[in-house]
Amino acid sequence: MGTEPRRFDLTMLYAAYDAFRRHTARLEAAAGADGPLADAAVRNGWALFKFHWHVQDIAEKRTLWTVMYAKEPDPEPSGGGRRLGVVLDAMALRALRVVPMMDGVDAALEHRDRAMFARYARDLHAAVDTLLEFKESNVLPLIPDTLTAFEWGTFDVEFRGELGLRGLGVFLPWLLDGAPDPTRRAVLRLLPPPIRVVYRARWRPRYRRRHRPAVHAG
Repeated sequence: MGTEPRRFDLTMLYAAYDAFRRHTARLEAAAGADGPLADAAVRNGWALFKFHWHVQDIAEKRTLWTVMYAKEPDPEPSGGGRRLGVVLDAMALRALRVVPMMDGVDAALEHRDRAMFARYARDLHAAVDTLLEFKESNVLPLIPDTLTAFEWGTFDVEFRGELGLRGLGVFLPWLLDGAPDPTRRAVLRLLPPPIRVVYRARWRPRYRRRHRPAVHAG
């Protein structure tokens, strides 16, 4: 008898990836907007992206990709036994290509160079989209067959630990800002009732007052 395949809820990963796509699209749009390039709206929006990208990256590396690398099977005669490592290596290469794009956006904002900002914001959008599409198509489907339920659960613990409660109060409204209704409902269903109440009553209104104009600069 075969074993029942594990099923993990990847809703938050897919929602986060979509939020990164929306945010890089907004950064690219900001390059063509009128007004000073280095104003608070653009800088705040960029700071939000960098912080959430860093937290997501650290949590995934520590609890998902490192664990999956360690479980690479011995090579099979057919050569199929190395598929996991090959896929993770290809993902890591695409992730590395994002780094110089982020450095370029940083430099463009520091020097208030709109042409440079436009070029790197466009390239960042493309690099992020390429990486996330590869993850969704090639890496995330391997998670249920590779990780145990406990190992998968450590990702949420690590992510929340990196984020912190104060960070969660910004992350959730950022995550759902511009998200389609099915995604919004799916994410909210995962939250404990007290967190949903705080999100609606405090976190979302505060985010809209302080951060939404920054994210939508331009």
